[in-house]
Order: sequence, then structure tokens, then C-alpha cells
Amino acid sequence: MRTALFRATIVARATEVGRPAPSWRGEILIAFVLCLLAAAAAHGQTFEISRAFRVGPNPRAIVAPDLNGDGWPEIITADTGPLGDLREERPANDELSLLIAEGDLKYVKHHPSLKTGFAPYAIAIANIDALRMPDIVVVSFLAVRHRDVTLFRNLPDNLFETIDFRAPDEGLSYYRHLDGDGAPIFTKPGLTALAIADVNRDGYRDLIATAWSSDALVLFPGDPQLYFGAPQYLPAPGGPRDVQIADFDCDGNLDLAVVFHTTGEIGLWRGDGQGAFDPISRFLTRGRLPNRIRVADINQDGVADLAVSHGHTDDSIVVFHGDGGFQFSVSQELTLGKDRALLEHQIEDLVVEDLTGDMRPDLAAACYESRSVIVMINQSTSTARAQEFRREVYTLKEGRPRALCTGDFNRDGKIDLAVATWEPDTVTLLLAR
Repeated sequence: MRTALFRATIVARATEVGRPAPSWRGEILIAFVLCLLAAAAAHGQTFEISRAFRVGPNPRAIVAPDLNGDGWPEIITADTGPLGDLREERPANDELSLLIAEGDLKYVKHHPSLKTGFAPYAIAIANIDALRMPDIVVVSFLAVRHRDVTLFRNLPDNLFETIDFRAPDEGLSYYRHLDGDGAPIFTKPGLTALAIADVNRDGYRDLIATAWSSDALVLFPGDPQLYFGAPQYLPAPGGPRDVQIADFDCDGNLDLAVVFHTTGEIGLWRGDGQGAFDPISRFLTRGRLPNRIRVADINQDGVADLAVSHGHTDDSIVVFHGDGGFQFSVSQELTLGKDRALLEHQIEDLVVEDLTGDMRPDLAAACYESRSVIVMINQSTSTARAQEFRREVYTLKEGRPRALCTGDFNRDGKIDLAVATWEPDTVTLLLAR
């Protein structure tokens, strides 16, 4: 893009001053200069856009685990599909796309497809059954048939055992959108995100999900025979959209951080190590429609920080620097757009990870409206609360970015990005240079 802009500038200036058309020597010289500039611009970018692979309709989440231990990451997308009328036989898609790695940047689609509840919305990878290979866990948004959580036990030879779990909605309220007749557009509880960890320290992995439609958190405790036991609900008013698990107060017990899409807040819960959580605080995210929350020590001071992305016209990522415990007194806003009154980028997903190997977390955002992935490379050398970032923009020729993940897809020892897009439904790889 920078090369194209430079070329347009040269043509415009030549026209303005009334210069004659350049000779063939001039054309060669200009082409040579443009090639040098393009090479310099490419050298300054961390990634290059590589291959794209077809997946199912409307991929909303993406992960890239090594499912069979061969050292090559597979690619899995949660293909939500268009959300339709709840009274329809198939109100949304109910499948995952699983691309099996067969060597360097070679993928084949797994058949048969992995069936979930309607509108699979988020994916987590964890070893649930204590066998050698990691398993796949999915939460579905439209639980018309009460397939709220689906576990795919990873068996040999790329085979999977499917086990469904229900989040009972009896007694749950519905707080979101209604149709013209006053009927709910979505279902209860409306799961949108999940995190997996042993929160009660019994040796089994527990699952915590955000129930956006019903203003609740859902805890499925790990079970040695059933894998997940009967769910428990925690009130969480405000449209909980995403959740992260971390030990914020360093007491050895895992705590929760939740972002609230409707009220524009972050909520923190203290864990007691036995599976119970107490709400500690809530504070504004400094933007509208926050949709992702991540935990990382961004300024490398030994204290956990929070990063929150916003999908509204703010087009912003806000970093809340931790003071220790549950205190976040200083925040830093990174705006991707130029005008807060316009939706320029529409951030849909956020990755916070060291992308360059310098031990400092960087940020990457999937931007639906601008058809781009924007990477913020952390260039700071201190623990200052205001970190310095270099922006890199990767505009896709096709597709609108909806979800992001990382992986070493060509096994060169560097972290790559995979972006799931709509229009068309693909996964495009951004390979580290």
C-alpha cells in the first residue's frame, strides 16, 4: 500500500508542473526506485500475507493447536453461519471447520465435520480427559437443542468422540434483543466465550463461560467420569462477553476478569481456590461495546495488565496497567482510527502475545470494517506505564477479518498469525518474516 501511495504521488506531481512524459531511461529509473522502496517497506513489516484456505460459513473464532503431536499446527474455526429465526429447523450453522496439517502450509479439511450446537461461538483447547493429546471444547450461542457446550475428545487417527453438555435455562432471565412481537431473538443463556483452568484445585479442568443473553457466568466444574459436572451460575449484569482466568492477587487462587459488552465495563472476581468467586470491582473500559479482554504483563514489571478492545467507533484498545492485586489505576488508550464519530476499523478480535521474540507482548487486532489486521509492535525498553508501539497494517485483498490466533505454521521458529475472515469465508496466514 505504501508503494502504491508513493507511485500516485509521483504521477500527481509530474502532472501538476506540466512535465513531459519520461523517457524509457526515466521509466526504468522510477521503476528501480519503486522496487527499492517496496523492498524497504516490506523489510520493515513483521509479517507477509500468505496463503488462504476455505472454511465454513461465518467463522467467528479460530485456534491453531497441534492435535496429533506431529509438530504441525492444525487450524480450527467455529463457523457460526448467519443467525436466523429460532423457529427454523436450522437457525444457524452447527459445525466446526478442522483443517489437518499435512506438512509445510498444506492443509486438508477433516471429514466428517465436527458437529456442535447451533452458532458455535468460541473455542478452547485443553487436555480434558488426561490423555496424551489436547481436546477441543466449544460453546454455542443459539442453544435451541440445549447443546450449550460440546467436548470433542481427541482420539488416535484424527478421530473424535463428541460429548454435549447442557446449561439449564430454567429460572434464567433473558435481557437482550426482542423482535417486533416482543419475543426473544436469541436463546438463553447465550454463551459467547469460555476459559478453562483448574479453579478449585482438585486436579480436573473446570470451564467458565459468559452467558451474554442472561447476564451470568456459568461454571462447569471438572468431573473425573463425566468430564464436566452440573453447571453453577454467577450473576453478572451488563452483557458479559469475554472472560479470562488469572491469579491477580498472587494468593495461589485463580481469579476472573470479565468484559461487559452492554455497560462498557470490566468486572473482577476473586477466587477462593474452592470454585467460588466473589465480585471485587467494576470499572469502565473507556470505550463503547468492548468485546475482548486479555491478560498479559505488557510493560514487563512483573504485574498482570489487562487489554480490552472496542468494536464501536472508538476503534480502540485500552491497556490497564496493574498495580498489584485487583487495582488498575493507570490506563493507556491506543486508537486505531482517526475519527471517533466514524466506524473505521470495527475491531472483532484481539491477540496479545510476544510476536517478535523480544519477550515483550505485542498486540494484533482483527478489523472487520477496514478489512485489515493491525499489529502494534511493542518497542518499549522500560517498565513505564506508557508503552511505545509501532503500527503495522496488513490489508487483505479479500475477506473481512473476524478472528485471530497465533501459531508457527511453517515451523521456522517464529510466531505467525492466522486470521479468519467473512466474505469470503477463509483463513489467511500472515507469516513472520
